[in-house]
Amino acid sequence: MLKRTSRDNLKRAVFVLMPVFSLVVCANVYARDAAAGGKGLTFWRLIFNGGWVMAVIGLLSIVALTLIIDLFFRLRSSKMIPAGYLDGVKKTLKARDLKKAIQESELQGSFMSNVILSGLKKCGQDLKMVQEAMAEAGAKEAVGLQQRVNYLSTIGTTAPMLGLLGTVLGMIQAFNIIAYEAGLGKPTALAGGVAQALVTTAFGLIVAIPAMGFFFYFRNRLEKVVFEVEINAGDISLYLGRKNS
Repeated sequence: MLKRTSRDNLKRAVFVLMPVFSLVVCANVYARDAAAGGKGLTFWRLIFNGGWVMAVIGLLSIVALTLIIDLFFRLRSSKMIPAGYLDGVKKTLKARDLKKAIQESELQGSFMSNVILSGLKKCGQDLKMVQEAMAEAGAKEAVGLQQRVNYLSTIGTTAPMLGLLGTVLGMIQAFNIIAYEAGLGKPTALAGGVAQALVTTAFGLIVAIPAMGFFFYFRNRLEKVVFEVEINAGDISLYLGRKNS
């Protein structure tokens, strides 16, 4: 059990640090190239010259990283389905202490306890009504979490499009140099404009790739947790049904 927990913590650390690692690697590459050649735009200068597109992509990267860290804590199995909670509820119901079971569920405030609580509050009614109440509570909890996960998908889709927009705007600028500033006679000026144009696409992909990876990871994790909650809620609802029959 301890080894599995250690592996899970290692996976969380790797996933959280992946976007930061990508940005650091990219920064080191640009910094090394600039130091070696003594010329050219530095990493930070490229970002600054990217204009408002780079500012938006940078904002998206911060939002994505915040969502990733938040979802790692929210979607932990130990948080959504607290250990020992179900056994405690069953023991309390066996003792016919419904009030205590409701109090314990309210104190937990987890995904599982909120679903069970909705069923406990329907105790004394038809089994079908108990199951419907639990299903409704479970759907409400799942939708709230799914919306957070979907934000990562939105970022993963939007970031490369913004990068492409920045590239198109940069290429327009570069061709303006050719048309109006004798760019063909100044290849360095033209190359600099192209480099500034392409960097927005690069950063858009740097943000989008981890965001989409985490989106699929958290979506699968949420589906697994919802499945476990449905099974456990079904057991409790049947227990309540037999109790009220």
